[in-house]
Amino acid sequence: MDALPNAEPPDLALELPRDVFHQAIHTLCRSLPPPAIDTPEARASLQNAAMAGVASLLPATAEEAELAALYFAAIAQAHESMHSARQFPLEAKLHHQCLAQSANMMRQARGLRSLLTRVQAAREKRDADSAAREKAAWIEHCALGLMANALGRPNAPTAKPAPPSEPAPEPEPEDKFAALTEVEQYAVLYPDRARLIRQHGGLPPNCTFGPPEPDLVRAIVTGTTAILRELDPPKVAVPA
Repeated sequence: MDALPNAEPPDLALELPRDVFHQAIHTLCRSLPPPAIDTPEARASLQNAAMAGVASLLPATAEEAELAALYFAAIAQAHESMHSARQFPLEAKLHHQCLAQSANMMRQARGLRSLLTRVQAAREKRDADSAAREKAAWIEHCALGLMANALGRPNAPTAKPAPPSEPAPEPEPEDKFAALTEVEQYAVLYPDRARLIRQHGGLPPNCTFGPPEPDLVRAIVTGTTAILRELDPPKVAVPA
Protein backbone atom coordinates (compact mmCIF):
# COMPACT_ATOMS: atom_id res chain seq x y z
CA MET A 1 0.00 0.00 0.00
CA ASP A 2 1.44 3.35 -1.11
CA ALA A 3 2.10 6.06 1.44
CA LEU A 4 -0.37 8.91 1.55
CA PRO A 5 0.86 11.80 -0.61
CA ASN A 6 0.21 14.41 2.07
CA ALA A 7 1.56 12.42 4.98
CA GLU A 8 4.27 14.16 6.95
CA PRO A 9 7.72 12.57 6.74
CA PRO A 10 8.82 10.82 9.93
CA ASP A 11 10.91 12.62 12.52
CA LEU A 12 14.40 11.18 12.17
CA ALA A 13 15.12 11.92 15.82
CA LEU A 14 12.56 9.24 16.69
CA GLU A 15 13.64 6.71 14.05
CA LEU A 16 17.43 6.90 14.22
CA PRO A 17 18.06 5.33 17.66
CA ARG A 18 17.11 1.90 16.28
CA ASP A 19 19.54 2.38 13.39
CA VAL A 20 22.29 3.60 15.73
CA PHE A 21 22.15 0.51 17.96
CA HIS A 22 21.70 -1.79 14.95
CA GLN A 23 24.89 -0.40 13.42
CA ALA A 24 26.79 -0.45 16.74
CA ILE A 25 26.11 -4.11 17.56
CA HIS A 26 26.78 -5.32 14.00
CA THR A 27 30.06 -3.38 13.89
CA LEU A 28 31.05 -4.82 17.26
CA CYS A 29 30.19 -8.40 16.27
CA ARG A 30 32.29 -8.07 13.10
CA SER A 31 35.21 -6.89 15.26
CA LEU A 32 35.09 -9.83 17.67
CA PRO A 33 37.33 -12.86 17.15
CA PRO A 34 35.46 -16.09 16.36
CA PRO A 35 34.52 -18.34 19.28
CA ALA A 36 36.83 -21.20 20.23
CA ILE A 37 34.36 -23.67 18.70
CA ASP A 38 32.81 -21.95 15.69
CA THR A 39 29.23 -23.20 15.70
CA PRO A 40 25.94 -21.31 15.24
CA GLU A 41 25.20 -21.76 18.94
CA ALA A 42 28.62 -20.42 19.97
CA ARG A 43 28.28 -17.42 17.64
CA ALA A 44 24.83 -16.67 19.07
CA SER A 45 26.25 -16.88 22.60
CA LEU A 46 29.05 -14.49 21.62
CA GLN A 47 26.54 -12.04 20.16
CA ASN A 48 24.41 -12.26 23.31
CA ALA A 49 27.44 -11.48 25.45
CA ALA A 50 28.29 -8.50 23.21
CA MET A 51 24.75 -7.12 23.48
CA ALA A 52 24.71 -7.58 27.25
CA GLY A 53 28.07 -5.86 27.55
CA VAL A 54 27.06 -2.80 25.53
CA ALA A 55 23.70 -2.54 27.29
CA SER A 56 25.38 -2.75 30.72
CA LEU A 57 27.17 0.54 30.01
CA LEU A 58 23.77 2.27 29.61
CA PRO A 59 24.43 4.12 26.33
CA ALA A 60 21.72 6.69 25.62
CA THR A 61 23.07 8.49 22.53
CA ALA A 62 24.78 7.61 19.27
CA GLU A 63 28.15 8.72 20.67
CA GLU A 64 27.75 6.64 23.81
CA ALA A 65 26.70 3.56 21.81
CA GLU A 66 29.77 3.93 19.57
CA LEU A 67 32.12 4.29 22.57
CA ALA A 68 30.56 1.29 24.32
CA ALA A 69 30.98 -0.88 21.21
CA LEU A 70 34.60 0.25 20.73
CA TYR A 71 35.36 -0.48 24.39
CA PHE A 72 34.21 -4.09 24.14
CA ALA A 73 35.94 -4.55 20.78
CA ALA A 74 39.23 -3.39 22.36
CA ILE A 75 38.73 -5.75 25.32
CA ALA A 76 38.10 -8.66 22.94
CA GLN A 77 41.22 -7.82 20.92
CA ALA A 78 43.29 -7.68 24.12
CA HIS A 79 42.10 -11.17 25.06
CA GLU A 80 42.77 -12.46 21.55
CA SER A 81 46.33 -11.07 21.58
CA MET A 82 46.92 -12.65 24.98
CA HIS A 83 45.66 -15.97 23.59
CA SER A 84 48.00 -15.60 20.59
CA ALA A 85 50.96 -15.04 22.94
CA ARG A 86 50.25 -18.39 24.56
CA GLN A 87 50.41 -20.08 21.15
CA PHE A 88 54.06 -19.08 20.72
CA PRO A 89 55.79 -19.73 24.07
CA LEU A 90 59.08 -20.67 22.40
CA GLU A 91 59.22 -17.79 19.89
CA ALA A 92 60.32 -14.98 22.17
CA LYS A 93 59.94 -12.09 19.69
CA LEU A 94 56.45 -13.06 18.55
CA HIS A 95 55.43 -13.93 22.10
CA HIS A 96 56.42 -10.48 23.39
CA GLN A 97 54.83 -8.72 20.41
CA CYS A 98 51.51 -10.37 21.22
CA LEU A 99 51.82 -9.42 24.89
CA ALA A 100 52.61 -5.82 23.94
CA GLN A 101 49.61 -5.71 21.63
CA SER A 102 47.40 -7.05 24.42
CA ALA A 103 48.66 -4.41 26.87
CA ASN A 104 48.15 -1.67 24.27
CA MET A 105 44.55 -2.73 23.61
CA MET A 106 43.85 -2.81 27.35
CA ARG A 107 45.14 0.77 27.64
CA GLN A 108 42.89 1.81 24.76
CA ALA A 109 39.95 0.04 26.41
CA ARG A 110 40.52 1.89 29.69
CA GLY A 111 40.74 5.18 27.80
CA LEU A 112 37.47 4.49 25.99
CA ARG A 113 35.77 3.52 29.26
CA SER A 114 36.92 6.73 30.95
CA LEU A 115 35.82 8.81 27.96
CA LEU A 116 32.40 7.15 27.96
CA THR A 117 32.00 7.90 31.67
CA ARG A 118 32.86 11.59 31.09
CA VAL A 119 30.49 11.84 28.13
CA GLN A 120 27.65 10.31 30.12
CA ALA A 121 28.32 12.59 33.10
CA ALA A 122 28.21 15.66 30.83
CA ARG A 123 24.94 14.49 29.26
CA GLU A 124 23.33 13.81 32.64
CA LYS A 125 24.38 17.23 33.90
CA ARG A 126 22.93 18.90 30.78
CA ASP A 127 19.70 16.91 30.97
CA ALA A 128 19.16 18.09 34.54
CA ASP A 129 18.76 21.65 33.17
CA SER A 130 15.54 21.84 31.13
CA ALA A 131 16.70 24.87 29.14
CA ALA A 132 20.01 23.25 28.22
CA ARG A 133 18.25 19.99 27.43
CA GLU A 134 15.78 21.64 25.06
CA LYS A 135 18.54 23.65 23.39
CA ALA A 136 20.56 20.47 22.81
CA ALA A 137 17.47 18.71 21.40
CA TRP A 138 16.86 21.62 19.02
CA ILE A 139 20.48 21.61 17.80
CA GLU A 140 20.32 17.84 17.28
CA HIS A 141 17.04 18.18 15.38
CA CYS A 142 18.53 20.85 13.08
CA ALA A 143 21.66 18.79 12.46
CA LEU A 144 19.58 15.75 11.52
CA GLY A 145 17.48 17.85 9.17
CA LEU A 146 20.51 19.33 7.40
CA MET A 147 22.15 15.93 6.92
CA ALA A 148 18.87 14.37 5.75
CA ASN A 149 18.46 17.14 3.18
CA ALA A 150 22.02 16.61 1.97
CA LEU A 151 21.13 12.93 1.35
CA GLY A 152 17.90 13.85 -0.40
CA ARG A 153 15.76 12.43 2.38
CA PRO A 154 12.85 14.34 3.90
CA ASN A 155 12.65 15.02 7.60
CA ALA A 156 9.74 16.07 9.76
CA PRO A 157 8.96 19.81 9.73
CA THR A 158 11.08 21.63 12.26
CA ALA A 159 9.55 23.80 14.91
CA LYS A 160 11.34 25.61 17.67
CA PRO A 161 10.65 24.08 21.06
CA ALA A 162 8.27 25.99 23.27
CA PRO A 163 9.83 27.84 26.20
CA PRO A 164 9.72 25.87 29.44
CA SER A 165 6.53 26.48 31.39
CA GLU A 166 8.21 25.71 34.69
CA PRO A 167 11.46 27.01 36.12
CA ALA A 168 14.44 24.78 35.48
CA PRO A 169 15.03 22.32 38.33
CA GLU A 170 18.15 22.55 40.35
CA PRO A 171 20.90 20.56 38.64
CA GLU A 172 21.62 17.26 40.29
CA PRO A 173 25.06 16.93 41.84
CA GLU A 174 27.58 15.65 39.33
CA ASP A 175 29.08 12.23 39.88
CA LYS A 176 32.32 13.31 41.48
CA PHE A 177 34.04 9.98 40.93
CA ALA A 178 33.28 10.00 37.19
CA ALA A 179 34.82 13.48 36.92
CA LEU A 180 38.14 12.30 38.36
CA THR A 181 41.13 11.42 36.21
CA GLU A 182 42.24 7.80 35.93
CA VAL A 183 45.07 8.26 38.45
CA GLU A 184 42.73 9.98 40.92
CA GLN A 185 40.18 7.17 40.55
CA TYR A 186 42.94 4.64 41.31
CA ALA A 187 43.97 6.63 44.43
CA VAL A 188 40.37 6.71 45.64
CA LEU A 189 39.79 2.99 45.01
CA TYR A 190 43.19 1.81 46.29
CA PRO A 191 44.55 4.47 48.70
CA ASP A 192 46.97 2.10 50.46
CA ARG A 193 48.49 0.92 47.18
CA ALA A 194 48.76 4.45 45.82
CA ARG A 195 50.36 5.65 49.09
CA LEU A 196 53.01 2.90 48.92
CA ILE A 197 53.78 3.67 45.28
CA ARG A 198 54.03 7.40 45.97
CA GLN A 199 56.20 7.02 49.05
CA HIS A 200 58.61 4.62 47.31
CA GLY A 201 58.75 6.70 44.14
CA GLY A 202 57.58 3.69 42.15
CA LEU A 203 56.46 0.12 42.76
CA PRO A 204 57.52 -0.98 46.25
CA PRO A 205 59.84 -3.98 46.58
CA ASN A 206 58.13 -7.32 47.06
CA CYS A 207 54.89 -5.86 45.69
CA THR A 208 51.96 -7.96 46.96
CA PHE A 209 49.26 -6.50 44.71
CA GLY A 210 48.70 -6.40 40.99
CA PRO A 211 50.92 -3.57 39.71
CA PRO A 212 49.23 -0.86 37.62
CA GLU A 213 50.53 0.14 34.21
CA PRO A 214 53.88 2.04 34.17
CA ASP A 215 52.16 5.24 32.95
CA LEU A 216 49.78 5.08 35.90
CA VAL A 217 52.66 4.46 38.34
CA ARG A 218 54.46 7.58 37.06
CA ALA A 219 51.29 9.63 37.36
CA ILE A 220 50.82 8.48 40.98
CA VAL A 221 54.41 9.41 41.86
CA THR A 222 54.53 12.80 40.11
CA GLY A 223 50.89 13.94 40.43
CA THR A 224 50.17 17.14 42.35
CA THR A 225 46.38 17.10 42.65
CA ALA A 226 44.76 17.38 46.07
CA ILE A 227 43.76 13.70 46.10
CA LEU A 228 47.34 12.60 45.46
CA ARG A 229 48.85 15.10 47.91
CA GLU A 230 46.65 13.63 50.65
CA LEU A 231 48.66 10.42 50.29
CA ASP A 232 51.87 12.18 51.34
CA PRO A 233 52.99 11.98 54.99
CA PRO A 234 52.26 15.12 57.01
CA LYS A 235 55.03 17.66 57.07
CA VAL A 236 56.74 18.10 60.42
CA ALA A 237 57.26 21.70 61.41
CA VAL A 238 60.94 22.53 61.99
CA PRO A 239 61.45 24.50 65.24
CA ALA A 240 63.00 27.89 64.83
